[in-house]
Amino acid sequence: MKTGAEIDYLGPQGGLMALAFAAGCVACFSFCAIVGRFVWAAIGKVKDDEITRIKAEAEADRDRCAAMEIRLVQRIQQLEGIILTIAPGNMRQQVQAAISEIRVEDRDHPQ
Repeated sequence: MKTGAEIDYLGPQGGLMALAFAAGCVACFSFCAIVGRFVWAAIGKVKDDEITRIKAEAEADRDRCAAMEIRLVQRIQQLEGIILTIAPGNMRQQVQAAISEIRVEDRDHPQ
């Protein structure tokens, strides 16, 4: 085999170099695939557990927000009732009109 500058890259030595390069690429890909499989097996379980935990937190937040919304709507209705009982005659009619208008708008455009 020739050395250094005497290598014929387009001849048989070039073919051997290409074969060696291809073998190195295949070995590197195989090594990366094996390592990736082990890493994914380890991280995959942690990832699935984290996703499950986040979904459970989101569901709990949704339930908590729904309960809070119900309590707030009830409190608004209590405060409206208090305002209607305290307000003088003319003001009571204006408050009742405003409350009715808000309820109609909420019914027409639910969020």
